[in-house]
Amino acid sequence: MNRGEAVIMVIVAACVCMLVGPGCRHRKTGGQGGSVVQSVPVSFEEAQARAFEAIRQREQWPQSPEAICKAFWDARARKNYAEMEVLWPGSASFDWSKTCANEPNVAYVFGQAGADGTTVPYAAKDQFDARKTYNLTMRLHVLQTGKGPRCYIVSGN
Repeated sequence: MNRGEAVIMVIVAACVCMLVGPGCRHRKTGGQGGSVVQSVPVSFEEAQARAFEAIRQREQWPQSPEAICKAFWDARARKNYAEMEVLWPGSASFDWSKTCANEPNVAYVFGQAGADGTTVPYAAKDQFDARKTYNLTMRLHVLQTGKGPRCYIVSGN
């Protein structure tokens, strides 16, 4: 093998590792509708970089701040941790399976985003029905992508 062939093989091997490696770091969980749980902890920065790359590559993305929040809570209700980690970049560094382990299945309602689109009020449906107020807030930022600006979650309560 000549030097040029060796360089090409190293590049191909690196590409394969970059594509296959992240998938090998996750394992399927039984009975959770296709959700994945981390098997190896990652830093917030690494998790955020992975999520940003997924956001940039997706053809479809929720079109409004309210739709992002709804998509996150829908994924959480299904225990689809992989989707939650993309909608909330950096959250793959959290242990969602532990956080969500004993949660009741709660339906949420969402208000209109604030004027700058960076906050979305929301509440549990039964709380909202009883009081007609939102008592929680999701906070968002915008990632500029080749497919246009895309909102993502940065905090919530």
